[in-house]
Amino acid sequence: MTSDVRIDQYLDGELPEEDLAQFEQWLQEPAHLQQFVRRAELHADLRKLLCRQDLQQRAQQHLDWPTVREGDGGCVTPTVPAGTAQKATAGRAAAALLATAGVLCVLLMTLRQAARYPALPALASVESAIDAELYRGTVRWHRSVLSAGTYELKQGLLHLRFAGGVMVYVEAPAVFAADSRQQVVLQSGRLSAQVPPAGVGFTVETPDAQVVDFGTEFSVDVAPGASEVHVFDGLVRVQPKHAVKSAAAVDVRRSQAVKVEAASETADDIPLAPDRFIRNFDEPKVNYRRAVLRLDPVAYYPMPIRDRGLIAQPPQYSGVVLTGTGKRPPHARGVFTGGSLRVLAESSGRGGRIDVPPPLRSGQMTLTAFVYCESRSGAGILATNQQADAGSFSAGVDAAGQLTARIQAADGTTFVAADTPLPLQQWRHVVMTVERGRLCLYEDGRLTAEAVCGQTLTESGGPLWLGTDAQGGQLWNGRIDELAIFDRRLSEADIALLYQTAKVNQRELESQ
Repeated sequence: MTSDVRIDQYLDGELPEEDLAQFEQWLQEPAHLQQFVRRAELHADLRKLLCRQDLQQRAQQHLDWPTVREGDGGCVTPTVPAGTAQKATAGRAAAALLATAGVLCVLLMTLRQAARYPALPALASVESAIDAELYRGTVRWHRSVLSAGTYELKQGLLHLRFAGGVMVYVEAPAVFAADSRQQVVLQSGRLSAQVPPAGVGFTVETPDAQVVDFGTEFSVDVAPGASEVHVFDGLVRVQPKHAVKSAAAVDVRRSQAVKVEAASETADDIPLAPDRFIRNFDEPKVNYRRAVLRLDPVAYYPMPIRDRGLIAQPPQYSGVVLTGTGKRPPHARGVFTGGSLRVLAESSGRGGRIDVPPPLRSGQMTLTAFVYCESRSGAGILATNQQADAGSFSAGVDAAGQLTARIQAADGTTFVAADTPLPLQQWRHVVMTVERGRLCLYEDGRLTAEAVCGQTLTESGGPLWLGTDAQGGQLWNGRIDELAIFDRRLSEADIALLYQTAKVNQRELESQ
């Protein structure tokens, strides 16, 4: 079989799966890649695909999600002059592909998507995304539109546009299906929707209920065994799926919320949770999240506490929420919006444990978080990986409420404490940085303590504990939110930028 025949099979999505890996390896040779590009120039289907996906532009923008709106026009295919011009065009295309390291990978992934998922009617467009990892089956989804099918948002935030100008905001982790241009099926996770008059009738299906909108702003939270609907404006109708009669449908109005348990025939009233959901990408929490993610943490815990555990970005560093006896509040408000990790504070919260913590290989680190101290109740842990003689770092407060940090290594231990206690019942932005020769603590962007550090930070290989130590003691009495870990020392300018972003966000919240 000639190479041109194999290329045509690939472009048509007809290359057998068992030959796919070998073909992609063949493409690694520059001469083969040029042959592929020349052949692709003659392939009308690929030209339409490149036009539709705007592939080369997206690759040059490092996989930024494009904005696609209803009514966008098509793209113009360049005219290929006669004679050597066609050869020159192919040469320029090959050179561009070879010069941009990510283009080939994007091309292969997009073509594989085209082969597995033929062009179907677009049901929604991807308006924007923040650190999003979207999958359809096992394939990473890079298209700017969604067709019918089930998708998993493993990380980040996704903004979708449905018919009638309906805006839907999905938070990871979430599994959902685009069912039609007026309906989405949320199998797990959270979404928020803004429905203008033209979108009335937009529907969200969950395992437990059907939610029909009548022009409003609402959010849906699907956890194992229950679905919640929170209405912030307008009216929605909630129909429990297991109800025998349609009379069981409930109209939920502005500032109301209901919960439908699995197999329940009724929708029960619950308190509205306006701070739990991300309802647009201009909210303060999103702005702070952007600032954190731009600094490239190895793990970020925005603290959406759910039954599935302590969610991280990336998700492989997620953990579990620890609980004990006592009353657990329905929602522990975070510093901006959403939830937080509540420990003690008259609740059953006992901290969190991450069994597969993010790697720290550079010998340096930075830990950032927002903390809220409810009352003085002895020493408390913010975060630690220390257990007996193992582990390398710990951050928290002492019995007087002063911020502390400790670095432990085979050649000794370094300890540092701030001069003044953290204030009670106020959010504070705290940072611990480690580099060889220096251990520092910052509070609200200001250096509060430092010590000479002769130890080099080493990986512990054990769990990471939040709000507690390995023995379940030294419990933090209050809340922890927006915790991020970096495998390097952030500069003082970086730390100041995070704090200033937080201040701006807090002022925005106060003015609302």
